[in-house]
Amino acid sequence: MEEISLHDISFRSINPPDMAQLEKWYAMTDELGYATGFKRLDEVREKLLSYPMTSMMIIHGEEQAAGFVCYELKNLNGKNVAWIHILLVDPAFQNRGIGSWTIRKLLEWFESMDTAAVVVSVSEQNHRGLKFWENLGFSRSLDLERILSGFGTKGIVIMKRYLERRCF
Repeated sequence: MEEISLHDISFRSINPPDMAQLEKWYAMTDELGYATGFKRLDEVREKLLSYPMTSMMIIHGEEQAAGFVCYELKNLNGKNVAWIHILLVDPAFQNRGIGSWTIRKLLEWFESMDTAAVVVSVSEQNHRGLKFWENLGFSRSLDLERILSGFGTKGIVIMKRYLERRCF
């Protein structure tokens, strides 16, 4: 396994040529199905690429795509809340700290934007994903799960992390 320096990791906006890479990742359901929600890219492309979503490629070195992240900032009752919809790391780059680095950088940025909390949804079958988010300080929110249960979130664990000492 090639050594990777996290100093070589950066973000950039999605460009039209990235669609081929996203198609490839979305087709890798055995390895990335939990990250993609077992959906095809054509099912979610418009949503991922339109406001209020922010979608970014995770880049290694000059231009090598290592992953993808998609989030949305919302204002709920006067408080900024971030919802990370997708974090996907290419299997060739997994287990090297890229996913953790990505989330830590986003958490720093969210905090600078006066964001009160960050929310993620994880399949209850995705034990590896649940552990990943727990290791980053996220915890299960049964209250949010109850609230969102009417929106088709069966089998989904809602996790959150407060960034400031605010209630939500």
